[in-house]
Amino acid sequence: MTGRVFPPDFIAAVRAASDIVDVVSDYVRLKKVGQNYVGLCPFHNEDTPSFTVNRGKQMFYCFGCNAGGDVIEFIKQRERVDFPEAVRLLAERAHLPLPARTKEDEERWREREELYYANALALEYFRAELNRPDGEAARRYLERRGIAPAQVEDFGLGYAPARWDGLLSYLEKRGIPPQTAVRAGLAVARQQGNGAYDRFRDRLMFPIRDLRGRVIAFGGRVLGNGEPKYLNSPETPIYSKGRTLYALDRARASIEKENRVLVVEGYLDAVTCHQFGFTWTVASLGTALTREQVDLLKRFSTEVFIGYDADAAGQAATVRGLELTRAAGCRVRVLQVPVGKDPDEFLHTEGREAFAALVEGALPLPDYHYQRLVAKHGKETLEGRVAIAREMVPVLAGIESAVEREEYTRRVAQDLGLRVEALAAEIRRSGGVERGKRPERANKGPAVSFLVPAPRRAEAEALMRLSQLFIFCPQTRAQIAAEIAPEKLGNLPQAVLLRTLLELFQEGEQEFSLPTLSERLPDQGARECLAELAVREDVPSEAVDKLLADYLRLLRRLWVEEEIERLKKEIISLNREGKNEASANLIRRLNDLHREANRLKQAAQLTIPTDGRKEGGTRRAQKG
Repeated sequence: MTGRVFPPDFIAAVRAASDIVDVVSDYVRLKKVGQNYVGLCPFHNEDTPSFTVNRGKQMFYCFGCNAGGDVIEFIKQRERVDFPEAVRLLAERAHLPLPARTKEDEERWREREELYYANALALEYFRAELNRPDGEAARRYLERRGIAPAQVEDFGLGYAPARWDGLLSYLEKRGIPPQTAVRAGLAVARQQGNGAYDRFRDRLMFPIRDLRGRVIAFGGRVLGNGEPKYLNSPETPIYSKGRTLYALDRARASIEKENRVLVVEGYLDAVTCHQFGFTWTVASLGTALTREQVDLLKRFSTEVFIGYDADAAGQAATVRGLELTRAAGCRVRVLQVPVGKDPDEFLHTEGREAFAALVEGALPLPDYHYQRLVAKHGKETLEGRVAIAREMVPVLAGIESAVEREEYTRRVAQDLGLRVEALAAEIRRSGGVERGKRPERANKGPAVSFLVPAPRRAEAEALMRLSQLFIFCPQTRAQIAAEIAPEKLGNLPQAVLLRTLLELFQEGEQEFSLPTLSERLPDQGARECLAELAVREDVPSEAVDKLLADYLRLLRRLWVEEEIERLKKEIISLNREGKNEASANLIRRLNDLHREANRLKQAAQLTIPTDGRKEGGTRRAQKG
């Protein structure tokens, strides 16, 4: 069913039949507090309830982790499914019959079901062959590698015999024609003539499953001297290597319980880690994590441990994976696997306790980068120390916590014999979070948090308040649209929300229902801002006019002050160049802006609230 497109009227009917309080109550114990229901968040660990549901607006929001949205978004995040599957699950819960499929939907669904069935039969075939006489070499290999029979059974390991049509014949007897086997990646079409032959021959077989446990592909390790050493299924309509993590279906529960995930490189690494009790392990099906795989990991935990091989390829893959996971907002640590060993070998030779020590001693990202650079350049020469410092600058600049960034900067400078002030200056010149900008996310999926720098907190709150008035007090829309041009709004998530509202209003939109509006927003940050608004206290009718005037005035003042700072820099630049006449014109403009800023300050009679749940302030604006 995944991938199916439902008509808008059916989606609306599903929402109407799925009261969000009732649905969430299946997963969370809720208590009514004022106009909202609150409980412990199902998406992160917490002791004090910060998860809030509003029945009237049919939205949820967590003030702890910023997760938010409508009832469909809740099911998507809780069940780890895509949008169509969430709609289907809610429809089943509400006993709503699914609409008839189009011809294209029917054909797509039938093809996918055929491929799932073909892979399920292939799993059955490979497992049976492992226990037949031809599978003796594969059984000896597993025994030699120390893989326990329980793991062989649990992971469904099997054997592809050294025959050209063994699997094809097995499938044909069960109604699967060769062309379907080719589309499933189980067979290869002959280049000359008709027919096909088995893709996997004389290989130990590792089934690859999706989150629902369905077999979608295979990896095969050669048992003789053939090449390649590992042969994997090609891309198919049900399998994308870059979007899949091996053993995630087995590791999911442990990852959620442990709130951490270990990423290794190979099939046997993952199987062995599970065998030794590290059941929160997955494999990346290649030497580098992809953006899509990082998105998938983040559904379950943002605490990511990387345990790739210590060889050159493994180290390069570790760096690429670190950058992706860091940019996505994950906390990343790297296991120091000894050179010449992978996690599988280390566990069998050194044991569980030694591997647990590797996990506990895993290096945070800055430490890992620093050790690599010291090994690469050496600290013995001035050139080496300068090279290390230069390459550490972007790493240090990417640390969002100011306290953590300052501590790492001090440690690096002291170890290299440099002045802390000099290294800090280089970090400031490099940009990054020093100027209040979050690092570019490697993915476009859900953000972990929004770190609004202190100078922009008031702006963020003003934008949220104006968005709240725009949505829930329709009489304010014309005035907000008249006084705020969408192009003047910046890139804060709060600004993206208000800009979208204004653009829809200019297009003639009159209905601003929250679930529909959520679908129209361009990114997850804006959607989470909308969800936060949904659980705020309503604006009292008698306060609407004053709040509208106050926040419009505040936003204008902030923009004027921003323009003042910009002009100051331009005037300094012009004076240095000797362009006195141009500078004088800007000084006159600057004086006008100062007078405007003072007038707006004197007229302002409001205090920005700071508690998002009690007075409507944005918790997002407090972070950072």
